[in-house]
Amino acid sequence: MKSGGRLRPYAILAVLSLATVANFLMRLPHGQVEAGILLAVAWILALNHWRGRRLSDALLQESIVQLKETVSRWASGDLEARVYLDQEDPLDSLAHGMNGVAEVLRERTRDLGEDKDRLETILASMANGIIIFGHGLGISLINQAAMSLFMIDEPNPQGRHVLEIIRDTGLHDALARVTREGVTVTQDWSPVEDDNVVIECTIAPINQPVGGLGAVLVARDVSSQRQVNRLRQDFVANVSHELQTPLTIIKGFTETLMDDPQLDMTPRFLELIYEETNRMTRLVDDLLALSRMEHHSLPVRWQWVDLTVLIEGTRTKLLARAKKQGLDLGSQLPAHLPLVFGDPDLLSELFLNLIANAIQYTPQGGEVNIDSLVDPDGEMIAIRIRDSGIGIPSQDLSRIFERFYRVDRARSRASGGTGLGLAIVKHIIELHHGRIQVKSAVGQGSEFIVWLSTREGRGR
Repeated sequence: MKSGGRLRPYAILAVLSLATVANFLMRLPHGQVEAGILLAVAWILALNHWRGRRLSDALLQESIVQLKETVSRWASGDLEARVYLDQEDPLDSLAHGMNGVAEVLRERTRDLGEDKDRLETILASMANGIIIFGHGLGISLINQAAMSLFMIDEPNPQGRHVLEIIRDTGLHDALARVTREGVTVTQDWSPVEDDNVVIECTIAPINQPVGGLGAVLVARDVSSQRQVNRLRQDFVANVSHELQTPLTIIKGFTETLMDDPQLDMTPRFLELIYEETNRMTRLVDDLLALSRMEHHSLPVRWQWVDLTVLIEGTRTKLLARAKKQGLDLGSQLPAHLPLVFGDPDLLSELFLNLIANAIQYTPQGGEVNIDSLVDPDGEMIAIRIRDSGIGIPSQDLSRIFERFYRVDRARSRASGGTGLGLAIVKHIIELHHGRIQVKSAVGQGSEFIVWLSTREGRGR
């Protein structure tokens, strides 16, 4: 086609030349034949020129159609499509250039796809939540951790406004400030239904290609950390408070005795000093025992234990105290219970704390009963301690095993308790891989059920 295109100017010149010569010969006496031949040749050349031009235009149109179709395939994402033209085609160089651009685009698209896959893998494996917001606070990107932390059940939150997905005006205001002022903000978020869950959100500005600043939000669950901090603060405050009272009493009585050694109340003062000293000693001993249990440094003597014998011994120790309070401390334990595997001293302390608590919180005329339960599989046995005492409010049930937590603070302190008894009970049960159940209602008494293993090795 291209060679025909090159001959077009010469063909036109030849036709014109032949026509001119034929016209000149027509004027000669014997030139009609030659003129006719020349005119015939001119007509043939003209017809060939016309046909060649028509063929060239048709081929050019086909090339243009092929180029348009290839570009359409690229636009739809098929970057493997290529344009192939004849080397003589005038558009062949354009086709080569377009094919080179397509190859570059294909390589760049493949690189972007690999980068996107790596980014998605990194985001999916992160424990922290990541959300990227555009200038209008619409979600551009969100990982699965953020979906879980913010309890988002939308299948496709991309493009949605933050208030549509996370309905919190405080978080919205923080995001708006970041995109408006370009500052980094830290904001806590908690679901309305559970303020014990605390999500710490660090929000920083990011530049957008258009539309101003966007924001990236990094979220992490700090609920456990905040709870530990709260417990640590409560622990320090409680220990300080528990030690302050006996120290104040000891200091005051000691100063009185120093001012007047011959005071008639000296024996009573010495008795109170001794009691308060014992109270502090018990507190320190309990704290040390808890610390050793938590750090697994408490020595444990694993052996088979007869709970009937152990609990009857504990009950005997507390009978006098129960009678003094006008209580009936009864036991319906069978003579022979399956042996449990554990430390007899720790188990004795466990049941001593539970039975003493039952006596402490049961008014005069009430009763405390001890009996047993066996699970259907026979692998665990339970000791149940029930009382007819004041009961535990439902809102306090989840916290009674915390250190220093008391339902009735006045009664606990009056009895000389340290506030650590149930915390110690919990740790002893965990050490023996057992479990404890609590049932209680205000004014209807409480029921503590301790399950322990009857199989060797379960407690280790």
